[in-house]
Amino acid sequence: MKVLIITGGNIDDDFAFSFLKNNRYDEVIAVDGGLAFADRAGIKITHLVGDFDTIDGAVLEKYIHREDICVHQFVPEKDYTDTDIAVKLAIELFSGMGVPLDPMSEGLSLKLLPEQEIPMKETGEKILHILGATGTRLDHVLANLQMLKNIMDAGIDGMIIDKNNQIQMIRGTHHLKMEGIFGKYMSLIPATMDLSGITLQGFKYPLDRADTHFGESLCVSNELTAEEGWITIEEGTAWMILSRD
Repeated sequence: MKVLIITGGNIDDDFAFSFLKNNRYDEVIAVDGGLAFADRAGIKITHLVGDFDTIDGAVLEKYIHREDICVHQFVPEKDYTDTDIAVKLAIELFSGMGVPLDPMSEGLSLKLLPEQEIPMKETGEKILHILGATGTRLDHVLANLQMLKNIMDAGIDGMIIDKNNQIQMIRGTHHLKMEGIFGKYMSLIPATMDLSGITLQGFKYPLDRADTHFGESLCVSNELTAEEGWITIEEGTAWMILSRD
């Protein structure tokens, strides 16, 4: 199963149009201002989430009453960001519990009603792509980066993607292929106080059970040089960033 979240940060149209041509999704969640991009891209959305304080009213009106879209509307004065609520919804969709959220609650516990059961495709894959999660609001960007942990913990291969970066959180062993790699550079940024036993094989700067710590830059701007590369982290969690200029 593949899910797309389109949220309200910066989205480069040319990049996003090209990226979406190569991907097909079972569910598409538009988040508040992200609906503007979905509208101009002609993307068929299945869920609409937010307090709708940033989306143009005329655009919102085209979608909010449609019967083929599950609308999850919240008051602006809430504890969690619209993107966070959308991520929680996506995690529930992967577990087969995707239903409309109660707009008067925080919407963090979805109740499955018999008539709203969503058939799940037994593909074995769980992929979540998030567009619009980076931009000028660094508070939101940092919060969005932290949400990758909840996605990883749910067993979902989740990525924040923009024109220049593909970001996911990893632990244990991870495999990369040169063919189709997103960008030239690969960086590991500690998301825990310590990263222990880091082994990098197939990279310009290999490591053999090295250690680094939160606040250090040991693993920034490496490059895959072999056809395949292996990343092993014995203890700890890191953001893996594939980037290009």
